[in-house]
Amino acid sequence: MTDTQLLPVIWVLASMVIAVLTTLYFSPARAAYFRLTVGGRVAEAVGRLVYFVGLPYAALLTRSLSPFDLGMAGNSGPILGWSSVDWLNQLNDVLVIGLLALVPIGLAAQQMARGGQPLGVDVRSTGATLLDAAYAEIHWAFYRSAPYIILNDVYAATLIGLGLVSVELLVTLVRNGLGTQPEDRQSWLGQALLLALSAAVFIITRNVWLALVLHIVFEVAIKLWSTQLADRVPGRPAARLDPPPLADAGDSLAGIIIDQENEAAH
Repeated sequence: MTDTQLLPVIWVLASMVIAVLTTLYFSPARAAYFRLTVGGRVAEAVGRLVYFVGLPYAALLTRSLSPFDLGMAGNSGPILGWSSVDWLNQLNDVLVIGLLALVPIGLAAQQMARGGQPLGVDVRSTGATLLDAAYAEIHWAFYRSAPYIILNDVYAATLIGLGLVSVELLVTLVRNGLGTQPEDRQSWLGQALLLALSAAVFIITRNVWLALVLHIVFEVAIKLWSTQLADRVPGRPAARLDPPPLADAGDSLAGIIIDQENEAAH
């Protein structure tokens, strides 16, 4: 392994170490206590920014990675490295992937509502949803970049990236548990689906911008849909669906203090 291939690995491993240590230190109760003060909330916001954006940006500045490795740029045209034809073809692929995912999920959620099962509702603001989606896609692209540089194989790199993110999710699951409420399981399922969608888009298009757009559309659509369906469940109030650990807040800093406040309350 050359130095050019080793440096990205070091960056990614450092990111994983930070994620695991943060997960082990911040239990849901400790995270909730930390966020009671303004200083704690500011520290959380700064910490997330440094972790999800600062680490990949530092790797770019040191030339350990390139925008091409992250899927932020192509090499075939003038629009962020892609031609207008490339963008149209990629957009068509993303639309197909999105429809294939949204339609069955929506039908399943509708069937659950008709059966009287409780549905979780995402209570995050739109701004928080957008920020979490951006952090998640940057983080996942970062973890795919190192294996891509070593193997030069987008399929293998994407699978290895999935594996690395899964390790962080597993640590969070072991540390905090799956949760006892239906909405907790829905949060984990949503996280897995978003990760799979991002991987599929990256394999087909190698364009992280389109992966981010699909991520946002998916989250907003499911949020609106689940809110409407939850109100139709007979005799049941809409269940609160807090962001799961690592779920849209990047999906990996084990919530740099991403916690489920409902768990802390229990």
